[in-house]
Amino acid sequence: MNGLVKQVFCGLIIAGICVFPIGIIAKEQNHDTELIKNLDLEASDENQSLNEGTQRSEISLNSIHAGDYWYDTIVGGIRIVAYTGSGGNVDIPATLDGKSVLEIGSDVFNGNTSLTGVNLPNSVTSLGMRSFYNCPNLDSVFLGNGLTTIGNGSFWGAQALNSIIIPSSVTTIGYAAFANCNALTKITIFNSTLTFDGQVFGTIPHLTIYGYAGSTAESYAYANMRPFISLPASYVDVYYSTHVQNVGWQSAKKNGEISGTVGQGLRLEGIKILVDNSEVNVAIQYQTHVQNIGWQPMVSNGDLSGTTGLSLRLEGIRIELDGVDVGKYDVYYRVHAQNYGWLDWAKNGASAGTEGMALRLEGIQIIVVPSGSAAPGATVVPFAS
Repeated sequence: MNGLVKQVFCGLIIAGICVFPIGIIAKEQNHDTELIKNLDLEASDENQSLNEGTQRSEISLNSIHAGDYWYDTIVGGIRIVAYTGSGGNVDIPATLDGKSVLEIGSDVFNGNTSLTGVNLPNSVTSLGMRSFYNCPNLDSVFLGNGLTTIGNGSFWGAQALNSIIIPSSVTTIGYAAFANCNALTKITIFNSTLTFDGQVFGTIPHLTIYGYAGSTAESYAYANMRPFISLPASYVDVYYSTHVQNVGWQSAKKNGEISGTVGQGLRLEGIKILVDNSEVNVAIQYQTHVQNIGWQPMVSNGDLSGTTGLSLRLEGIRIELDGVDVGKYDVYYRVHAQNYGWLDWAKNGASAGTEGMALRLEGIQIIVVPSGSAAPGATVVPFAS
C-alpha cells in the first residue's frame, strides 16, 4: 500500500486524538433516512381526538392523566405515555401522583417542535423507541444518573442539539438514537462497556466521541471512523445544597441533580458546594449575587455563600475550580431564574442567573466534566442583566 493510500484509509492519531478524513465520513454507506426504515416511524392515529396534533400512540383505556402527562402503571412505578404541555424547557417529574416515573414511552415527544430542552430525573431508567424523535428545536438534554437504556431513534432529528453527556448508568444506546442530529459535535460517554446497537449516529458530519481509553466508545469510534478523545481516568463528584425559602436547607444533591425548586416560586437564599475525589487535586470556589448586597466574596469547599434568616434572594452565581489539576476539568452550572426558567449552562467562573433585574434564583444544577468534553446542554445564554 503506497503512502497516499495509507493516509486515506488509516487516519491520523495524535496525542490521544483519532482524526479521520472528512471525505471518508461523508461517504458512509448508511444514510440517516435509511437508518430509521425499521423503526416503524408512522404514528398511530389512535386517540388523536383527545388532543389534535399530540402524539399519543400508547394511550389506552387504563392510562391516567396527571398535569401535562398521561401515564400507565408498571411494576415499581409508572411509564409516561404522552405529553400535552406547551413545550419549552421541560423538567420531567420524578413522581406523578406519588408514583416514581421509571420510563418515557415510545413517541411521547415525537414531532414536538416547541420542545427546546429536557431534564430527566434519576428515577427514569429507560427511553422508549422514538421518545424524542424529530424534535428539531431541542438544544439541551440532561440525562439523569438512573438511566440505563436509550431506545432506537430516541433523539433522531434533534437538529439543534450540539452536545450531550451520557452518564455512566447508561448501558445501551439504540439503533439510530442520534441519527440526523447534524449539529451534534461532542458526545461524552462515561460507561466503558456501553453497548452500541449498530449505527447510533448515522452520518453526523462533525461528531467527536469522548470516552475512556480501552472503552467500547473508543472501539466504536475507530470502527466507524469517528474522532475519539480520551478522558482522564479519574472523575470528580460535585455535591451541593441550597437554602430555600419556606423550606430551609435541602439535602445535598450530586452531579447535575436539581437543587432548589421548579415551578413553586421559592427563592434560593444560600448555597454550599464541595467536590470529592481523593485521586485528583481539585477544589471548588464560588460566589453569589445577593439581593441588596451584590456580589459576595468568593468562598470554597462547603462554605456558605448567600445568607440564611434574612429573606434575601440569590440572583446570580459564579463557580470555578481550583487546585493543581484544575486544567483537567470543567465545571458547568445553570440556574432556574424567575421569569426565565432554565437559562443555559455557564462554565468555569462565568456568571449564571441575572443581575440588576431583581429576579430570584429558584433552582440550580452543577456538574464537573473532563476538560474540553461535551457540555451538558446549550451554553448560549446563561446570564441576563
